[in-house]
Amino acid sequence: MFVPKSVRTALVASAALLLSAQSAVAQAVPSAADVIAKHVAAIGGKDAIRKMTSYKHVATMELPSAGLTAEVEVQGLAPNKMTTKATLPGIGDVISGTDGQNAWSTNPMQGPRVLDGKEKEQAIEQADFYAGMLFPAESFSSITNEGPADFGGEKTWKLKFVRKGSGTITTRYFSVASGLEIGTESTATTEMGTTESTILLSDYKEFGGVKFPTKAQTTMGPQTMIMTIKSVEPNAAVTVTVPAAIAPLIKK
Repeated sequence: MFVPKSVRTALVASAALLLSAQSAVAQAVPSAADVIAKHVAAIGGKDAIRKMTSYKHVATMELPSAGLTAEVEVQGLAPNKMTTKATLPGIGDVISGTDGQNAWSTNPMQGPRVLDGKEKEQAIEQADFYAGMLFPAESFSSITNEGPADFGGEKTWKLKFVRKGSGTITTRYFSVASGLEIGTESTATTEMGTTESTILLSDYKEFGGVKFPTKAQTTMGPQTMIMTIKSVEPNAAVTVTVPAAIAPLIKK
């Protein structure tokens, strides 16, 4: 079929324009480092975050399917110490923590337990004080931007983080508009086996110059848990030590 030269020229120009547009879209995808930098700026900036060396969170945790509400206190201390205590009505305190070398959990139903293997690695990594805010490259074997994705009703950048040590993979979603992290997807090793969870983060509020999400809705299988932070005390007087019930269980 004969195609006039003018039409061919127009087609070539259109094709070139289309390829140029596709290239521009591809180039518009920021690097993982750029996404993280925007997030850090959005929550207060590196200097404000580094000024904080400890914190204490007070929150409530709801498990709607069980009609259960618990009071929760989380304490963190740089570089990698943390304790979490959840007080369950009619049951008692469920406590977990790490001093950076040992990791443990204890509850009224199962008693004290020292974590080891991947559970221990994950507990210490989760306590990494700055990793969840600054996401320093040295804490991860790789961080990649998987591209745009819809999450929690927002347009986001989907970043894949692989931790050094445990090799745990966490997918984090950062709002294109605000830069804030609005959710995560991850797989963890627990005493009950491997569990997958999705967390939706919202209601950011500023405490001591740094913004924290004050609501976290976690979905694990058919269960949904809602944690609402009531207060955050930056640079709180925090001491993390091995509980008396755990000390005799630690191998010397």
